[in-house]
Amino acid sequence: MKRALLTAALLVLSLVGCTPKSAPIKNPNTLESAIDKQMGGKGTCVILADTHSGSVLYQYNDDKACNAPLPPCATFNIVTDLIGLDQGLITPTSVAKWDGSPQPVRAWQTDADAAKAYKGQIDWWFQRLAGAIGHDRYASSLASFGYGNKTVAGPLPLFWQGPHSGGGLTISTRQQVDFLRQLYTGKLPVKPQTAAFVQTLMVNEVRGGGRYTISGETGSCPADEDGASNVGWWVGRLKTPNRDLVFAASVQAPDAPPGEGIEQTLMDIFANAGLWPQS
Repeated sequence: MKRALLTAALLVLSLVGCTPKSAPIKNPNTLESAIDKQMGGKGTCVILADTHSGSVLYQYNDDKACNAPLPPCATFNIVTDLIGLDQGLITPTSVAKWDGSPQPVRAWQTDADAAKAYKGQIDWWFQRLAGAIGHDRYASSLASFGYGNKTVAGPLPLFWQGPHSGGGLTISTRQQVDFLRQLYTGKLPVKPQTAAFVQTLMVNEVRGGGRYTISGETGSCPADEDGASNVGWWVGRLKTPNRDLVFAASVQAPDAPPGEGIEQTLMDIFANAGLWPQS
């Protein structure tokens, strides 16, 4: 396993050095009109940026919307996995045992390793790992990552779930893009094998005989202390033969769709705009 992870890390680093600049987006109006119709509004932001240069190739909505501080919700699972793996608190193959307590989602009532927990967003698994990481490790890592407002405030297992849960951590849509660029270009202060493994966890779907890969994480939670407004997220990477993009999409509204809904909507929009193959 260690040799496999090292090989994957070296592959990731080699791709960083040889990936050409992403081609321009040919159909921005298609993106704009589709987002307007299906998930747009003043609380929506979508950013697509070149992974390596950082150039923003498309932005839906203005800087006010895209710089708004929002709770990261379950997109923060990326960070928790990075810290847990890099600090040796978990390994790619270690399994945490479910304690038998009832869970709000039946599928969470199971033992899980990092891959199963990530794909299922198993709350008890991430809360247990958060407890092992602790306040000081989180504070140090968030500062070194430059993640959002870098604030570890509120209950330790919930500080990324917004003020409704007592949490004070926030991140903007633009900051999500910047964080993902660091992850995918080897600039986060973590071991290469840690970054490589988390990148494998994030892969959602591969199409076109392996030439097109989309990766990411979703999240949904109340955006306000009184729960009157919600936020849905989908953040990740879109890699094709002529583009390597990081993206972040957020919707803040009383009726904001869940992250999974944003993911499905945008995958269809990307396909219709020629960024991603039709299924």
